[in-house]
Amino acid sequence: MRTQRAVRRLHLEPVSHEVLLPLLELSLKAPTSSDSQDWHYLVVEDPAQKAKLAKVYRRLYRLFNPIVERQARNDEKQRRVIAPGQWQAEHFEELPVLVIPCYRRGLKHRPTGRPQIAVSSFYGSVYPAVQNLLLGCRAVGLGASLQTLPIWWVPSVRKILGLPRNVTPVCLIPIGWAKGRYGPTERRPIGEVVHLDRYGNQPFIRR
Repeated sequence: MRTQRAVRRLHLEPVSHEVLLPLLELSLKAPTSSDSQDWHYLVVEDPAQKAKLAKVYRRLYRLFNPIVERQARNDEKQRRVIAPGQWQAEHFEELPVLVIPCYRRGLKHRPTGRPQIAVSSFYGSVYPAVQNLLLGCRAVGLGASLQTLPIWWVPSVRKILGLPRNVTPVCLIPIGWAKGRYGPTERRPIGEVVHLDRYGNQPFIRR
């Protein structure tokens, strides 16, 4: 957990099922709302399927990336931060494996609309498993990152993957052997993040 980070630069050789499937299985040890366990993983390895997803992704990427580049224009650190994402967009269909966690809609769990508690319990039922998967990848040296832009246009993604209407993709995780190294991550001091009893009361800030 101390060295986990989003790793987007990946070696392009395949990741064996002997490595991947135990990580997917372990990820499902996560809690899920009402113990519904209505999750599914789409594991995409076929080059043609990856190319179709890449086409959808790049349309969105070309729309948003110029905005990101403008914001980082005068910030060297921020340009370094966005560079791996740009590399991944260029090599998207070459990435070894794309894991797409999905969740089945039901009376208690819906991704959109009211009541809001249904929305939060829907995503809250799958994202703990996603974090377990990311940590599992870190533990064995695989690079991985949680992304939502590639599946943002859900109708196209649903058609490509053959998803039933009651099964919703929630994110996409490119996985491959990490290029480069993991390392300690920089985060804000905990005192700046924790508020006690009321927002703005931050007694743990080191003066």
